[in-house]
Amino acid sequence: MNKEISDAFNCIIEFLAVRDIAQMSKDALKQAYGASAADVIIALGSDLPVVAETACELYKAGYGEKLMFCGGIGHSTINLKKKVAKILNVDIDRLPESEAEIYACLAKDKYQIESSSIFMDKTSTNTSENIKNAIQIFNDHTIKHQNVILIQDPILQKRSYVTALDLFNNSQKIINYAPIIPKLNPDGTLQNDTPYLWEGKRLYELALGEVYRLRDDENGYGPNGKGFLRHVDVPEEVNRSFEIIADKMPEYLARCQ
Repeated sequence: MNKEISDAFNCIIEFLAVRDIAQMSKDALKQAYGASAADVIIALGSDLPVVAETACELYKAGYGEKLMFCGGIGHSTINLKKKVAKILNVDIDRLPESEAEIYACLAKDKYQIESSSIFMDKTSTNTSENIKNAIQIFNDHTIKHQNVILIQDPILQKRSYVTALDLFNNSQKIINYAPIIPKLNPDGTLQNDTPYLWEGKRLYELALGEVYRLRDDENGYGPNGKGFLRHVDVPEEVNRSFEIIADKMPEYLARCQ
């Protein structure tokens, strides 16, 4: 990798890893959304422990009344299990199967959060199911969810938000808070020192795959493609960055199909 490619990736990542509040604070939250705490903090399933860790840290700091963990069993769940087993210093076989339950283990064992504050969707296998099941659980348990903080793998944050927009009603406020904003060095290594992030070329493939899905063309997920998402405006500089990488490093296009 070189600086041209890393700059292109950083442009894409900045578009995908959405934070509506640059650094969470009670004042910033109240100024932007009219409340100093959200009703619920939602952490969507992924193979990154930092998603759950960020949700737990925000909860412990008083930024949410309840915690919602979403995620069943998927192709990357085993990676999450391996990472969390190391964090908690336990045998991997002691951890539960679903991503939501693994997140809950982190919440209880690392952050001493009571089970009564945690709600879980243990069956969903995609973002739409994550959100639909969470809303159903909120309704079933009469959990207020007028304001929610949404946390996901930063590369998947943008698409998760767009998905949520069509499932929450217009009066509800969704606050994006990507757990980190990744940035690449010219050699392709991460500047962030957060442990247990993406392995190998997964970050690169994820980033390109997300732009591919968010583009509203015949291949994307928007109205002009598969129809899974509402229209998303992808900035021209993001499209240019995608084409630069696709032309010079096509081996990272594995998720663009």
